[in-house]
Amino acid sequence: MFIGLNICWGKIIERKIVGIIVCMLLSATFLPVASSIPSKTADETNPHGVFNTQEDNNFYPRAASEFTDDFIIDIIEQLDETMYLSYLEDIVDFGSRVTGTPACHDAGDYIYNEFQSMDLEVRYHDWNYGGYEDRNIEATLTGTDNTSDEIYIICAHYDTVSNCPGADDDASGVATVLAAAYILSQYEFNHTIRFVTFSGEEQWMLGSHEYVMEAVQNGDNIIAVLNVDMIGFALTSTHGSNIKIFKNPPSLWISDYTIDIAEEYYDYIHLNVVPLGEAPSDQLYFWENGFDAVFYHEYEFNDYYHTPNDIIENMNITYATRFSKLVLATLASLAQRSPIVAEFELEIEGGMGLSAIFRNIGEGDAQDCEWEIIFDGGIILSPKGSTISGSFDTLATNDETIVDVLPLGFGGFITPLEIVVSVDASNANGVEERVTAKIFLFFVFI
Repeated sequence: MFIGLNICWGKIIERKIVGIIVCMLLSATFLPVASSIPSKTADETNPHGVFNTQEDNNFYPRAASEFTDDFIIDIIEQLDETMYLSYLEDIVDFGSRVTGTPACHDAGDYIYNEFQSMDLEVRYHDWNYGGYEDRNIEATLTGTDNTSDEIYIICAHYDTVSNCPGADDDASGVATVLAAAYILSQYEFNHTIRFVTFSGEEQWMLGSHEYVMEAVQNGDNIIAVLNVDMIGFALTSTHGSNIKIFKNPPSLWISDYTIDIAEEYYDYIHLNVVPLGEAPSDQLYFWENGFDAVFYHEYEFNDYYHTPNDIIENMNITYATRFSKLVLATLASLAQRSPIVAEFELEIEGGMGLSAIFRNIGEGDAQDCEWEIIFDGGIILSPKGSTISGSFDTLATNDETIVDVLPLGFGGFITPLEIVVSVDASNANGVEERVTAKIFLFFVFI
């Protein structure tokens, strides 16, 4: 009761203050100002609290522009239901594939032989961990850019629980990995792609744990991991039109990249992406060891999960194929983009207006940079729509660019107001920073 009264009075007070502001505006004309100051080296400025983006957001970085749409479309169109179903049936035919059993071993041999038939570099990755021992299967398509050590991984798990054929969990993901390997092996990409299938997932990601430990020991520069686990269950048109993607905060850029691909090639994929937070699967230990990774999952959780009825007949093959096309297109786009040589660092300062400072702390110049500032909450009279954006061609390494904005409004005193600053480049991962603020006329208090 009292809380409700406080909120009510708060809104009345805020309306009155806004009324006063409007009256003040009648005597003068105010315009927002946004300017890009020439870059200067970072050590010429005083250090401030720097915020590296880790928060969830609605900022979508652009997909790579080094290749034409026709390149990705050609790749997408090669994957059809016949190809997908063929791989799916082959895996499911091994029956329950419990880690360490002959069926799991035979399934691993099948995957190895399929990779080998594609002229990929293939290996068994033997592991012994948690009281189990088995093998992961890895195939590598080496990148053509000799200056790049970047690695992009698509993965799934081929083991199951007992008494379960595991059609959706996770032969659906393995079929995606195999189809991706078959199609992409016919092309060349700037960066290295690894196609990996894990065992031991059902015992809490044992195989992927050992794979990650080896990658850490080897110093592998793994940029992105696309984990495909359960993508074939859809009963309604809503289920069949949406997919989920789980990510931790540092991996947000991969989620946004996938959304960008889904939008750009919607006519060929017909899927919407629903980004969510964290959930455990084979990407878990990549996260825990500092690698960026996402987990692709069906929109509606499978009714037959871990039961004998997890069979192909209870899957939606059309949905699974379209889902696979989205992952395939995302992987191909990532593997062909410019090397990631730039790295952004953001700083936000208040006072008379707002200053957003974009620094490049990477090893190379940032190219084709785009920035955006959003005022989320309060009553912002200018900039119109509470959003302002712009671009700059390059930002040299160890340099910075400052954007000054003169907003006009009121907020943050009664109800929350957030300022969201983001920046992206063709050769850097997009980053974002959010700060809670108060605005009174042109003054920004952070």
